[in-house]
Amino acid sequence: MASIVHIFCSDTARTGKTLLARVFADLSSLRREGNPIIFDTDITGNGLINYFPKKTQVIDLSMVADQVTMFDTIMQLHEPQNSLQRAKFVQKNAGGAGSAPDFIVDVSASDLGQFFDMFNDIGFERGAAEANLDVRIYYLLNWSLKSLQRTEQIRSMLTTSQFFAVRNMGVQAFSFTPLPHEADLVPEIDISLFLKALSPSVFSIVNENDFSFARFASGEYSEIKTRANREIWNFLEGIYNQTSLPANGSMIS
Repeated sequence: MASIVHIFCSDTARTGKTLLARVFADLSSLRREGNPIIFDTDITGNGLINYFPKKTQVIDLSMVADQVTMFDTIMQLHEPQNSLQRAKFVQKNAGGAGSAPDFIVDVSASDLGQFFDMFNDIGFERGAAEANLDVRIYYLLNWSLKSLQRTEQIRSMLTTSQFFAVRNMGVQAFSFTPLPHEADLVPEIDISLFLKALSPSVFSIVNENDFSFARFASGEYSEIKTRANREIWNFLEGIYNQTSLPANGSMIS
């Protein structure tokens, strides 16, 4: 299987980006032993490292060494000829070994511009395509003119990567209406993924640091009540059903 690079980003904090990244990180662990390798650019320590402390490398994008570590690791560890290097890296950072891993990259909102500047400057997308890496970008947009424009800016610069514009229905931001002079400035965005809203009680369950979507999918957490159990399954199935196909969806403008 080809390695998948899942990149999660947004121009706005608190859009559910890390929750979505957790889902993919957990479910990726069911694909391969030792999967996935996780990078988080939130240097405050409040991101994925809270949920995957043994698998997550915190990347400070202001440090050239960290930039090199992240992009070089992705490009090198999926190569078959680097199996020994991969085994050592995965054993050190994820507690396992095996075939080429998948990657999770959680980009903090404050690092969005810098990340994609580097993404372009080093020709990562071109190199990934040549190396047969499957790059998928999930952009959680906010319902504002600035966010819609930024979403389209990121989408339009991509050539081979899959792009998912994500709308979190749990974030109440439906009131955006462009002013008359803004009407022509609003881009048309294909929403590829709608995240179902979770009830407060269920959100509190899945937001616990020790909750694992992988263990949930494997049949653990028998103590979770039927109604909450069904709600979590519906949440996961909604993500799977919308992302197992090429990125396309409902157009909004």
